[in-house]
Amino acid sequence: MKLFCHQIILSIMFSVFAWAQMPHEVLLLVNQQSQDSLKVANSFLAARQVPRRNVVYLDIPESAYGGSATITPEQFTELIWAPANAVAKERGIDQQILAWVYSVDFPIRVKTDSYDRKQMSVGGMTFMRNKMPGLSLVEEGKYLSKLFAGPNQRIKLNLNSMSLGMQKKGLGMDAKVPPEAAWLQRGLGERMPLPSMMLGYTGENGNDVQTVIDSLVRGQRSDHRGMRSGINFVVSDDVRSKCREYQYYPAVNELKNRGITATVTTNFPAGAENVMGILMGAEKVDPSQVKSFWPGAMAEHLTSWSAEFQKPQTKLTAWIEAGATGSAGAVVEPYSNPNKFPSARFYAHYAAGCSMLESFYQSIACPLQSLLLGDPMAKPYALPLSVNILGADNIENDFTYLANAACQVQNAQFLYSFLLDGKEIREVSEDNSVHIRLLRLADGYHELRAVARIKHMVEFNASFDKPIMVNKMGRSVTIRPNLARLGKHEHGIKVQIGGQQMPQKIRLVSGERVLDEQIYDADAELVLDELMVGEGPNQVRAIAIYADGMEVSSPPVSFGITFSTDS
Repeated sequence: MKLFCHQIILSIMFSVFAWAQMPHEVLLLVNQQSQDSLKVANSFLAARQVPRRNVVYLDIPESAYGGSATITPEQFTELIWAPANAVAKERGIDQQILAWVYSVDFPIRVKTDSYDRKQMSVGGMTFMRNKMPGLSLVEEGKYLSKLFAGPNQRIKLNLNSMSLGMQKKGLGMDAKVPPEAAWLQRGLGERMPLPSMMLGYTGENGNDVQTVIDSLVRGQRSDHRGMRSGINFVVSDDVRSKCREYQYYPAVNELKNRGITATVTTNFPAGAENVMGILMGAEKVDPSQVKSFWPGAMAEHLTSWSAEFQKPQTKLTAWIEAGATGSAGAVVEPYSNPNKFPSARFYAHYAAGCSMLESFYQSIACPLQSLLLGDPMAKPYALPLSVNILGADNIENDFTYLANAACQVQNAQFLYSFLLDGKEIREVSEDNSVHIRLLRLADGYHELRAVARIKHMVEFNASFDKPIMVNKMGRSVTIRPNLARLGKHEHGIKVQIGGQQMPQKIRLVSGERVLDEQIYDADAELVLDELMVGEGPNQVRAIAIYADGMEVSSPPVSFGITFSTDS
C-alpha cells in the first residue's frame, strides 16, 4: 500500500494525504440475510466497477441491525471482522484492500463500554482493525487519526492571538503539521488504518431503500462535475456552531485558491439551488428547505446523536433524504467536540480530487464514533482519465497486452497496474504492458483489468476491463439463452459444453458465490434463486469442473431482477 502526500501552499498550510482508493481496493460487505442489503449492494456494484471477487456475503441477524443496531465487540469479531478477513485472505485479495464498504442492514454501534460516551461505531472498530484504543481517548476525542490532515485542537492554532479580521483573511495562523505526517510520508505499512463507509442506513427512523439507491446514483453522476460554488458554512450562537467556526475562513480562502467559492453566512441556504455543501451546528435543522443539492454534495450539522436513531435531534439521514450524497454523524453523545466531526477542510480535500471516503477520513481527527453515509467513491473534482487495453480477445498461447491511458493534462505521466479476474497480477509501475502466461490458467472466460493512474499529488485513476477467452484444451461452457421458470423466484439454467471432454460437475456462481452445483449430464439444470442474489443489476457465470480439476468459466450473463409487490 502506498500513501501520497503533498502540502497545499496557500495562506494556510496543512498536509493533504491521498491513498489509492480504487474499485479493486474496496471490500464490499453485504448482509445476505437482508434483501435490502442485497439490492443496495447490487446497485453499488453496477455503478462502481468493484470486482465481484471483492464482495463478501455475511450472515447478520436482524437482532444485530434492528432497533438501536448495537452489538458487542465479541459480536463484531464473530459476525463481521473474522469472516470478512477470512474470505479476503482465501481469495488472495487481502493485501490489495484499502477500505471497506458496508451495504445497508448492518449494526452501527459497538458497545465497548457500559458508559455510552465511551462506545464506538462499527466504522470506528473497522478503522482500528478491531483493536480498541484507550476508551477515555475515544470519549474525549483525543485519539488522533493517522490519516487526519486538517485543523483541530492538537495542531495548536494560536487563535486567541488573532483578531477576527486576521481570521477572515486567513492570516497569522501558526499551523503546524501533526507529528504523524512525517510517519505517513514514510508509509504506515501494516499500521495503516482501515477506513470504511456505509452506503446507507435503512433501520429504525432511517432512509428507505430507494432513497439510499438514489444517493448512490447521485454519487456516480457527480464524478468530474463538481460545482465551483454552493458551499455554505453556516454560523450561529449555538455552541455546536461556535466549536468549529475557527475553521471556516481559512477553508474559504483555501477553496478560493482552487477557484471554488464558499460562503460563511448566518443564514441557512433555504431555497438555494445546486448546493454543494453545508457545514453548520444545530440541534434541529430542516434540510428539505434547500431547493436542490448538486450531485456529490456533503452536508452535516454537528449535533449530539445525529446517528442515534432513538433520540430526538435531527438525523444525518435527513440530509440524504433532502438530496445530499453524503453525511456524517455520531452514534453516541459526542459533546460539541470538533475532533469528532468533519472539519471544514473536508471540502479542500474534496476539491483536490479526493473521493468522499478519502475526504472524510482526512478531515475527521477522531472518527471512532462516526457513522459515515453515502457513496464512498463519489469524486466530483477528480481529473477524468481514460484507459484501454490492446490485444487479442482469444488466446491459445502466452500473450502480451498493452494499456494506453489519456487525460486532458499535457505531458501527463502515467503509472499502470493489472488485475486478472479481480486479483492483482502486476504491481504499479511505468510499464504499460503485462505478459499473460497460460500455464496455470484454465480454459474459458477471464477478465483482464488495466488500472491507470496519473503521477500527481492525488492519484486520479481509471480502469478498463477486457474479456479474454483462453483455449488451451478446447474446453468451453456457455449459458443457454432460454431459462425455465421453476417457481416464483427460481429459474432453471442449462449450459452448452464445448470440446471433446465432458465435465464432471457444473456450477452456477455470482462472482465467487456458489448459487448451485449439479452432477453434469446433457439435461442437467442449474437453479437460479432470485432471493439469493437480490433485486437490481445482477451477473452470473457457469463453471464446468473437469476430472483433472480444471474449472472452466462461461462468459458472464447480465440481467436485472425486480420483485413484484407481493413477493
